[in-house]
Amino acid sequence: MNMRVSANDFVCQCCGACCKVPGYVRLTEADVEAMAGELGLTEEAFIEAYTELSPTRSGLVLKGDPAAPCCFLTAENLCRIHAARPQQCRDYPARWRSEAIESVCAAARLRRSGVGAATEQTD
Repeated sequence: MNMRVSANDFVCQCCGACCKVPGYVRLTEADVEAMAGELGLTEEAFIEAYTELSPTRSGLVLKGDPAAPCCFLTAENLCRIHAARPQQCRDYPARWRSEAIESVCAAARLRRSGVGAATEQTD
């Protein structure tokens, strides 16, 4: 059964696609503070271990290969620091408009189309 859903509706499928799309996760000062706290680190220790200067030298980004999944993504496609995830991640999908993400995220495609499938899960 299909039902019409609001363009603002989004039901995460926990596929991890948004954490695997190539690119950089830009960090704000508030992000650094929250993420460090979540991991039990000082901000300085967090910055040293998990960040680097962005390619444009305009701020900090998470370390790592921009083509690889986020370092906080678990094997179960869950965010290890979900409660303190960066603002860029919190803004997903509301402020993300990307063909790359829509090509791999079924929930983003459904949100854009405004059509979703109503399903009921039973044990």
